[in-house]
Amino acid sequence: MKNKTIFAAIIIFLFFAVANCFCQTNTTPEPYSDDEFPQFMLDLRRFEIITLGSMPFITLNSSIVYNGYKFASGKTDTFNPLATADYTQDEMENIIITSLCISAGIGLTDYIVNLIKRNRIKRRLRQQDSNISIEENPDAVRIPLPSPENTDTTDIEEIISEAE
Repeated sequence: MKNKTIFAAIIIFLFFAVANCFCQTNTTPEPYSDDEFPQFMLDLRRFEIITLGSMPFITLNSSIVYNGYKFASGKTDTFNPLATADYTQDEMENIIITSLCISAGIGLTDYIVNLIKRNRIKRRLRQQDSNISIEENPDAVRIPLPSPENTDTTDIEEIISEAE
């Protein structure tokens, strides 16, 4: 029994020792390529970063504005927007919900602006691709149009053969 346990331990040790010989030695991650993520995931990530990044600043501004409103309406005697002890539970929830909505609105506005910019650039590129002149195309052959008096098909065939 003792020999089997030692033998099993040696086999397991050798297995892991040999497995390490064949593993990759380069652990440096490769940078992301441009086509690795679809556009909606990039837009969603940007929306998340802008929304959560603006949250602390919007919360601070919301509390300053709310405390200024309370001070101006006479509900409190001091103007101290950083003193959270003056707020009730409902007031704190309202400030956080308000700042969440404003932050989501900022993120959504950024998404819409970038979407409009991206579509404008795509439309401009499509219009540029569709306007190819004869001078830009080396394979194009300019065929003169027949005059309105000559509608005979033999004249048209002669014009085409002369152009070639």
